[in-house]
Amino acid sequence: MIDELEASLHPLLAIQILRQFNDPERNPRNAQILFTTHDTSLLGTIAGEPSMRRDQIWLREKDPQGATCLYPLTDFRPRKDENIERGYLQGCYGAVPFLWDIPKVGRQ
Repeated sequence: MIDELEASLHPLLAIQILRQFNDPERNPRNAQILFTTHDTSLLGTIAGEPSMRRDQIWLREKDPQGATCLYPLTDFRPRKDENIERGYLQGCYGAVPFLWDIPKVGRQ
């Protein structure tokens, strides 16, 4: 278990670690990795094939009262050719922060 897998790692290194876990030749005993991340590049295909399968991705979201809900990406049934990273950043799967304007500081 790793909190913030991409912390202090180059994005390509984090992707390679995940690919090795999913490679049956490099991981013949099916070891698993459980991690958190804020690095959306781990969802995408910019660096080639996706580093994770859709059934391996779980999202976490807080409701307005602060309670946390955990749910799988597969609840949304994304298409095989769908860009998961783009969809996530556009809010298609939830799990994005509540955004508000930050007041300007300084002279008025």
